[in-house]
Amino acid sequence: MQALRIAPAWKSRGRIHLQTCSHPRVAYNSLLLKRRKEVHDRVGQAIEHIYAEHLEEFYEMLGYHFLMSENYAKAAEYYKLAGKKAQKVFAFSDAIAHGRNRVACLEKLPMTDEGLKKIIDARTILALYFNHLDYFLEAKEAIAPIFDSAVNLDYKKRLGQLYLIRGMYNFYIMENSQSAIQDFEQVLKILKK
Repeated sequence: MQALRIAPAWKSRGRIHLQTCSHPRVAYNSLLLKRRKEVHDRVGQAIEHIYAEHLEEFYEMLGYHFLMSENYAKAAEYYKLAGKKAQKVFAFSDAIAHGRNRVACLEKLPMTDEGLKKIIDARTILALYFNHLDYFLEAKEAIAPIFDSAVNLDYKKRLGQLYLIRGMYNFYIMENSQSAIQDFEQVLKILKK
């Protein structure tokens, strides 16, 4: 088994080394939380540097390491890319996992108008991943916290999708065709603008 060892910068010139360790989990758990965050941040940076020409292969790993280092903005961006990558190959279960991680990271960042829009985007995309698997209840739950905010902001980029998601929930789960039709009419109004 291999364990990660990061030597002090003055000894290794910032390089990350692998060394043989019979109990890597014990070694990792013995690190102080602050040091673990530093380790994850340095691993993420090293991957970005070493594999810069083909980062796509490492989106999931980069998201994880930046999440563990509490660099939530960077983690959210890599989870967004990992979700898109999974969607391209129709791996919607993976896309959902990455989407959930992205939302969790964005919700840890300071709330600004731009941050709220990113959360609306992330939750909408997560709901669309759910819809691909016909998980209409989960899709509706994903957008519930941001639906009113998107309407109040008149966030045209996502409003049509949000009404579509809610309409599908109303039609398939609630079996309320009247509410579904109202939501679908909102989608049509938005498309005509």
